[in-house]
Amino acid sequence: MEKIVTIVEQTAGYCIGFLAIITFSEAILRYGFSTHIPDSFVFGQMVQGIAICWGIATTTYADRQITVDILYEFGGSTLRRICDVVGYSVNLAFMAAFGYAITFKVFDILEAGEISNDLAVPLWTGYTLASVGILAAFLMSALRWWQIVIQRQHIHEHMMGGVET
Repeated sequence: MEKIVTIVEQTAGYCIGFLAIITFSEAILRYGFSTHIPDSFVFGQMVQGIAICWGIATTTYADRQITVDILYEFGGSTLRRICDVVGYSVNLAFMAAFGYAITFKVFDILEAGEISNDLAVPLWTGYTLASVGILAAFLMSALRWWQIVIQRQHIHEHMMGGVET
């Protein structure tokens, strides 16, 4: 599973790098040479959406999202278990709804035939790649839910080699 998480992280990282290159190049060309990269804003938007969606996928499984855990840390094992079950269940439900919504957004854009202004690039391609990232987030969320709720794995077990912090 670590290999899959690494691939997802690399996908998000490459998108962020590409976004930085597009943004920097566009700024240099626009302000330095009074020209621009065709559809750079559209490409930047698509790549940013892809990076965000794939980033959500990797943080969903690896539990690297921001947490506020004062109640969790001071609570007993029963309270921790309740927090885990509720939290991972809500996360799974949200990812399912998000995946459903973004998938239908892809079909809406495909049906509408939306394209970029300068190069006439179909916009559904970027939305599809972002949608795949959210579907990966749903699958990773489902796997974490299974590990925490059904297998009763401790929350930090997968990160700390079986040692709970």
